[in-house]
Amino acid sequence: MGLGQAAVQLTLELWQRGLFKNIKSVVDIGSQEIHVEADQFEGLVRAAGVSNYRSTNFPGIENYPAHPRSSARHFYQMLGAENYACIDLNKDFGAIPHDLNAPFSDPAHVGKYDLVTDHGSCEHAFNIAEAYRTLHRLCKVNGLILAVQQVYGGNGYYNFDQSFFEGIAAANGYKIVFASFVLTPPNSKEQFHVPIASAMLDVVDWGKVDYLGMAYVLQKQKDSEFQFPYQGEYLSQAQNHYGYNLHFSVEPPSRTYVPIFDLNAVKTKTLVNVLSQRLQNKLFRAFRA
Repeated sequence: MGLGQAAVQLTLELWQRGLFKNIKSVVDIGSQEIHVEADQFEGLVRAAGVSNYRSTNFPGIENYPAHPRSSARHFYQMLGAENYACIDLNKDFGAIPHDLNAPFSDPAHVGKYDLVTDHGSCEHAFNIAEAYRTLHRLCKVNGLILAVQQVYGGNGYYNFDQSFFEGIAAANGYKIVFASFVLTPPNSKEQFHVPIASAMLDVVDWGKVDYLGMAYVLQKQKDSEFQFPYQGEYLSQAQNHYGYNLHFSVEPPSRTYVPIFDLNAVKTKTLVNVLSQRLQNKLFRAFRA
């Protein structure tokens, strides 16, 4: 398990956007390594404008694809994250041993991380829902969850699609900071991010693609228990709303979901309570201003 070119590029983009100013602690799901050759990795780092790269700070990076390889810890620390942890039953790189199929509730780690990642680890747990609940629990409010997973061509139990990440974002009120498909040409070291639009895939020559992945960066907006997403009519029954509309934020480019209510199905008392609470919040903000 490791950070390939697309994952390294995406992490560097977050750093370029200034988001690493607020990232002081990182936890990887899986004992992650740098899966990029040393010269290519240095080129990506230099191109991003990172000035404190030193190959001596990345023991093992010159070995890829052989072993031993460099831990992702050194990458995050170079970008300013002081505290690092990873979770993996193999205990490599000092990983916290934990079975992702089971709930994670260690108070020393729950809600303690500014960045939580899934670089091709969670699909190896059969209980994928519990694995993503663990990501949610580890993440601080306003922290980021970064996932790079396969649409096809992977080696886990699951392939992912857009509705998986969009549904989790909608159900839990996450802001979507970044979303893309990831393409890998045959026999190539290169990976490319392309917009997360199905029309983009219509122009791809699938005979020239070894791997199709998907990358999402989600921002946790509130301190609440993880909500499992539901589709269709189950939304109104389980989560008290009928569906979602996209809401786009101007700066930085990002988006969130706004619940759509079926007023015919909402009880009058519930509607009054919601409107009253929103009015109180508006008045409170007005007085503070």
